[in-house]
Amino acid sequence: MTDILGAVFDFLQARLSPPPAHIVRGWGNRAALPKKNDFVVLTLLGAARRGTNVRQWKMPANQAPGLDLNLAMLTLYDVQMDFCGQDEERVSRMASQFVILGRNAVAVDFFRPYGLSALHADDPRALPFTNDQNQWQTRYSVMLHLAGWADVDVNVDAFDKVHITLENVDVHHPVTR
Repeated sequence: MTDILGAVFDFLQARLSPPPAHIVRGWGNRAALPKKNDFVVLTLLGAARRGTNVRQWKMPANQAPGLDLNLAMLTLYDVQMDFCGQDEERVSRMASQFVILGRNAVAVDFFRPYGLSALHADDPRALPFTNDQNQWQTRYSVMLHLAGWADVDVNVDAFDKVHITLENVDVHHPVTR
């Protein structure tokens, strides 16, 4: 499976100008906020399955008996990015810049090598919070929607030869009364 947050991290580093100095994965209980006031928090909020499995039969690669069955499912990933900092204008500009890029072919082309499709980015939402020093901090939240395929190969029992014997049952197995 693709590292979704790693791909978004790479996108932020490569495409935002200037790139964020600190990018943190998730709002975990054991993760302290960076010492600097400007940072981005990435959180995978959802990984919803869409549709039914896609099945594809293929010959096993390792000469194992049977056949390999590849099962794939389409998954929609919702990644929340929280742009935080003291400077309201700078934080707002970073969030807006991300939304512009997230709704453009730039994102589509960037995420393709990761096996992901960039669908769209939602509008930024202002969600200020109090930090660990009980000071108000600016926060703009943006949701990025990605899609990708997860798959697994399963070896299933099968046979590759059939020997058919035809016989006249009336002759070989007569009915006795």
